[in-house]
Amino acid sequence: MNAQALMVILTISAVTMSLRLAPFVAIETLRNSVYLRYLGRVMPVGVMALLVAYSLLEVDFTSAPWGLPELVIMTLAGLLYWRTRNSLLSIGSGLVVYVALASFVW
Repeated sequence: MNAQALMVILTISAVTMSLRLAPFVAIETLRNSVYLRYLGRVMPVGVMALLVAYSLLEVDFTSAPWGLPELVIMTLAGLLYWRTRNSLLSIGSGLVVYVALASFVW
């Protein structure tokens, strides 16, 4: 093995190990950050609002079915989440019901 190949292997190994170690170092230094606590509190609401707005972006409320499937599913998912506080259940159930409505009803 020549010296150039050895240097390439050592460099790749050092970069790989540094990239694997970086998240643990970053988390440890930011663990008590007030800003991260604030983001953890307000970001989920903002992300969900953006997802709802984006999902309604191209819905035509002026012609049949007047956005009814989307409104039914959003109501179902919202009520399920409000009742169970389980986001996976509410999103999964909303997806299954939406596919069923889109395939068989509308």
